[in-house]
Amino acid sequence: MAQLFCNFVSYSLGYGVDISITLPTLSSCDLGPDAKPCHTPRAPYPVLYLLHGHGNDYKCWLRYTSMERYAEERRIAVVTCSVGNKAYMNAAYGENYYDFVAYELPEFICGNFPVSRDPKDTYIAGLSMGGYGALAHGLSRPESFGAVGAFSPGIDMGSRQSTLGHELPPTINLYDQLDQDLDAGKKLPALFLCCGQNDFLYQSVVAYHQHLESRSVPHVWDSLPGYEHEWAFWDLELPKFLDWLPRTDAYAGMPLHKL
Repeated sequence: MAQLFCNFVSYSLGYGVDISITLPTLSSCDLGPDAKPCHTPRAPYPVLYLLHGHGNDYKCWLRYTSMERYAEERRIAVVTCSVGNKAYMNAAYGENYYDFVAYELPEFICGNFPVSRDPKDTYIAGLSMGGYGALAHGLSRPESFGAVGAFSPGIDMGSRQSTLGHELPPTINLYDQLDQDLDAGKKLPALFLCCGQNDFLYQSVVAYHQHLESRSVPHVWDSLPGYEHEWAFWDLELPKFLDWLPRTDAYAGMPLHKL
């Protein structure tokens, strides 16, 4: 497994940004006596853009979950970035985080690393504010992703400014965006939705799950008792999401790459 931390100048934001790229590569279990190690991948990797929550940054998924191991076992690249508390939307003063995540970051990743450019091999997921961001990007650009994962998402992000303690950029209404997509006959990515039953966001997430059902949108819904808005829950849900992904890439169906 290669864990890369990278800084590059963003034309969407106007300054340097830090990101992480997790790439499945040679590991110690590939060094047996009969092995023929190689650093060249057999094909481009599928890629997951994994979004952080409010008050987090690009390292949090790495620090608080086993994301790196999960990615290596399943042979999938994972990209994380920081957007402050801007909800993955375009903000004031040139901080165009929607454009950065939607266009510039994939351009940089696909141009510099062995990952697939095919939308069906491209996934987006996140927790809390990042769960909102994953749904906002996945529903506003459904042609760009094979699947979307929303872990304890802030469904009504735009109405939570008073509890967040600061103003947010203009946000996408997830109910309206979903209905617009369906009314326009757009094909949606596969959807994965989960929330702990003791989470303060639980009722709002259940309401969105019920709206998906009312519009006959196929999706996975997972809800576990005893969990709040916490990393212990998200660390349980991440491998479930990764195993559920509707993969068709060159590595799909291979046994887990045990470490």
